[in-house]
Amino acid sequence: MINLNNDKELLDLIRNKRMSAIYFTGGACGACEVIKTKIEDILKKFPEIKSGEVNAEKHLDLAAKYNVFSVPIFLLYIEGKESIRVGRNLDLLELEASVKRYYEMIF
Repeated sequence: MINLNNDKELLDLIRNKRMSAIYFTGGACGACEVIKTKIEDILKKFPEIKSGEVNAEKHLDLAAKYNVFSVPIFLLYIEGKESIRVGRNLDLLELEASVKRYYEMIF
């Protein structure tokens, strides 16, 4: 995952890729790091999905713009539209199945 530090970087990722994943995290969030590793493992199975990470504590403006009020939050965009939004209590198997379903439709 690449670090996204401003709205331009985030919008470039969302708009210029058919599928993109954004992961909002926080510095003091232990669960965020554990889940991030698992999400990265899932995304390796889908090489066409480009992904980025936003530290919501450092970039409150981005968190507010994308309606992120708690972390972690995983967002999947398809052709610029938010298609999946899951938060703290996510089921990784369900997330992988959902991503796979969309991925197989697009690629």
